[in-house]
Amino acid sequence: MSVLKNSTKKMLLVDSLRYKTKKNIASDCSDPVCLNKYILAGNIAQEVIEVLTEQVDNIRSVGQLCAKGDMMIIERTKKLFKKGNISRGVGFPTCISKNEIAGHFCPLKVQEDIIIKDGDIVKIDLGVQIDGFCALVATTVQVGGGILTGRKADCVASAWTAVECAIRMMKPGISNLAITNMLKEVGRIYDCQCLENVLSHELRQFVIDGENAILSKQTPERQVEKFLLQPNKIYAIDVVMSSGTGKVTRKDIHSVTVFKRIVENQYQLKNKSSREFLRRVNDDFPCFPFSLRNFQDNMTRARMGIKECINHKLLVDYPILHEKEGEYIAQFKFTVVIRSRGGPLRICGIKNINISLINTKKKIQNREIINLLSQNWKGKKKRKRKKMT
Repeated sequence: MSVLKNSTKKMLLVDSLRYKTKKNIASDCSDPVCLNKYILAGNIAQEVIEVLTEQVDNIRSVGQLCAKGDMMIIERTKKLFKKGNISRGVGFPTCISKNEIAGHFCPLKVQEDIIIKDGDIVKIDLGVQIDGFCALVATTVQVGGGILTGRKADCVASAWTAVECAIRMMKPGISNLAITNMLKEVGRIYDCQCLENVLSHELRQFVIDGENAILSKQTPERQVEKFLLQPNKIYAIDVVMSSGTGKVTRKDIHSVTVFKRIVENQYQLKNKSSREFLRRVNDDFPCFPFSLRNFQDNMTRARMGIKECINHKLLVDYPILHEKEGEYIAQFKFTVVIRSRGGPLRICGIKNINISLINTKKKIQNREIINLLSQNWKGKKKRKRKKMT
């Protein structure tokens, strides 16, 4: 939960609305103050996801893991900017989705929990924000460790290869469509499909879904406008691969627990409980997605408020989507700054995985992909000057 005072909360709502109307309230990552806050958020996101990755073998309750992730984020961000009245905390609730579940799975204590077991592959997805500057990260891990084989191996290998290619393409002048085409080709190599309707967005202060977006898979129903990457912009690159068709379905709408305020929409709600719920959302979660876990003190009223808010488009939900049972979905996400020189700057994202534990029979033969993976995207390290004696 963000730590805000009333005056700051009102300002954040106005600030977010300004961004939606293209009136910037902060500069891009050329401003070292902005960049530093992204880096601080990224450091915490990286630390938390690494702890959760280690804990999946010990804590098998998805609900407990999600709660632990959010609590770690809140505890670590509270230590920063103690004297300033700035927003800080969860930028995206911790979600842990196993096997064929695509994402956004964040169960509550009042619901029947899911217990993960050895051999499951789980996606861990979370975000951290400081003063509205958000870093997003996700990874995939097999519970119980061991070697990945079969379609699980193909799926994880395709997602990992795709993010390794994507980080190397985060340069000024590269088009979003070129990245989309790369994702399609990598999926083809491993006989996997990019998940439909997954978008990688440009980030801005208080905004995690900027207009510039990279579409994972183009379909006749879903297209995005072409644009070129620009220096000092920051993106959350989200790669989600499926061993199945890449088409997911929404099942139980009552299991959805993650929502986000649509700040540009206003409506006078009729139900008193709904108005109280929306007032609390505006106070505590004006800009970033939140989990119903924060409303467990009165879940019945919260559910009533959500229904009316969604009906009047004051909230948007993050649905829990499923592939066919028996299929697997793998995800990797990193936050990156486009730089004019020295290569991209990765704010957070799993740095490497043990390739020897992924036993896929698929081989990369596409020369363009091979050449892309051979590139050193980190840039050359500056040599330290010798001190004069």
